[in-house]
Amino acid sequence: MAVFAVVLFLFSCEQQEITVEQSNLETEATNRGGMIVLGKKLENPYSVENMKKAYDNLIVNGRSGGDIDIATTHYYVRFLPKSNEEMQVLEADSLYLFDYPLDYEIEGDGENYVDPDVNIAEGKWFYTSVPINYNFTNIKYEIIEDLFLPEEYVTNGRGSISNEFLLELEDEALRITGNYEERDDAILNGRAWENPNGHVRVFDTERNRLVGVEGVKVRTRRWFKYGNDYTDGNGFYYITKRYKRDVHYTVFFKNVSGFKVWSTVIDLSVASHHVGKHSKHGYDINIFQNSRAWRFATVNNGVVKYKAYCSQFGINHPPSNLRIAALDKASGGSATPMLRRTWGVFGFTSHSKVKAFLWKANSISISLNLVATLLKFTQPDIIIKAASSRGTATVLATTFHECAHASHWTKAGNGYWVKYINYIITYNGYGNGTGNNAGVCGIGEMWGNYFGAVCMNREFPRVGGSSAYLDEFEDWYNPGFLQDVDNIPDVSTAEIFSCLTSSTDTFDDLINQLKTKTNNDAQVDNAFANYTDWP
Repeated sequence: MAVFAVVLFLFSCEQQEITVEQSNLETEATNRGGMIVLGKKLENPYSVENMKKAYDNLIVNGRSGGDIDIATTHYYVRFLPKSNEEMQVLEADSLYLFDYPLDYEIEGDGENYVDPDVNIAEGKWFYTSVPINYNFTNIKYEIIEDLFLPEEYVTNGRGSISNEFLLELEDEALRITGNYEERDDAILNGRAWENPNGHVRVFDTERNRLVGVEGVKVRTRRWFKYGNDYTDGNGFYYITKRYKRDVHYTVFFKNVSGFKVWSTVIDLSVASHHVGKHSKHGYDINIFQNSRAWRFATVNNGVVKYKAYCSQFGINHPPSNLRIAALDKASGGSATPMLRRTWGVFGFTSHSKVKAFLWKANSISISLNLVATLLKFTQPDIIIKAASSRGTATVLATTFHECAHASHWTKAGNGYWVKYINYIITYNGYGNGTGNNAGVCGIGEMWGNYFGAVCMNREFPRVGGSSAYLDEFEDWYNPGFLQDVDNIPDVSTAEIFSCLTSSTDTFDDLINQLKTKTNNDAQVDNAFANYTDWP
């Protein structure tokens, strides 16, 4: 097994160089495909009943920490949101939602948990704890148990309580319920309580090294104590919650800039990567191609990079709240239906139309009842074939291409996208360029191919520039035309993008728009004449 050096930097206190062996990292990389597997049900040490027992035991043994009223501080609860709107209500409340019950052992870490007693078309249970004054809405919920959380306890003027006693109370509750683990009281950086920190990295097959996963949420959990942080540009995270025992780590591909990555077109929640219980001091989460999470992390980085290139070239960013399905597909198509924005009166007017589009644009065949689930929960804007076998460069190229379409949508609008969608459904993809609204499709694909190639050349510069990534004569829409126009001295990439308006729906319209950006009209005509297979 080859050994290679990966130079990375920790930004917590001081910089240090880390040399790692690939074979060791691959062992650690968590090949976590499939579902979370639950083990035995645990007795809850934080229930009011067990906390009262623990308190009585301490008093009997002569311990006294003050006058404590062991009463409900929180509820252990589960919610069953039945639509995307209900899910957004819960997220707006900043709840720490888990798709598996919190009072079970986890025997196998996977990417999600599927409750065998719930039909996915009806929704999915999410588990958490909420304070007793939480304002429950009409979203279906069940209170599982009343909780007393020592760290959240407020004396309300009934006497001071020492932190040492509350810690002993928690330990005793863990002990009598069979959940006690020795505390890690080792002192590190002068502290026994620790803030978990580390890096989230993904293997870049083009650069042959680990790179940081930027802007994703890392969540820690120990029973009903939660913490989270978003990774920085190097993939570094730092949890502000402090722990004295090992914690569960999960990465959620909900980017700090607003976009979210899904694992399928019918998921009820964002893609996640559960990596099990590890040290309270922190854990480096390294994602290789043998992990399902590779495609989520690679697509996430692709979108982050694309937005940076938009800023560099003066191109509209895609909508900040994009929803992206990163599929484990090496074949079939990718697409940008902007479904959240074109469903209903704007474009897709029936479940059968959505089903037809997914098949013709993505080679995805799903039943109409699952289409209904898609429309209730996922509603993807972008669908990307992102199998790890495709490698980093190919997945990034696809991501840049599809994000370029999303930028185009911000300029052209829903009405334009309705024509685009209907063309693909009617003509089984891109057709031959002679159908109704062929210009809409041709201009869209021309732009996606060209600007995607521009971004790829910035990401992985090659001899030949953007041409190295561009099939200039592709199909009947010839994306090389935009490259030739971009080479006209007084035309910029941003000016080309500014021409992609809602009324630019034929090649003649595009040519006329481009001529308003230059004093060299003949060069625009010559660029168009360089290609002889226009429909």
